[in-house]
Amino acid sequence: FEMLGIIRLYAKPPGREVDRAAPFVLKRGGTVADLARAIHRDLSRTMKSARVWGSARFDGQPVPREYVLSDGDVVEFRT
Repeated sequence: FEMLGIIRLYAKPPGREVDRAAPFVLKRGGTVADLARAIHRDLSRTMKSARVWGSARFDGQPVPREYVLSDGDVVEFRT
């Protein structure tokens, strides 16, 4: 994936486990807002916050829309 310049990301519904069977794929440098748009165009507009497991300083850390994601990150959106 690194040679292709893409990253695999996983969405996690609040209060539930992550489903690693179906990742979302974005170009390297993709942000939380980019992932929200990839899931549903309205999600990037209606999301109130997001939490990230993986590349964040600590698991479940709240991050801004502009946060740049890394391969394998798990993102939980709050609407």
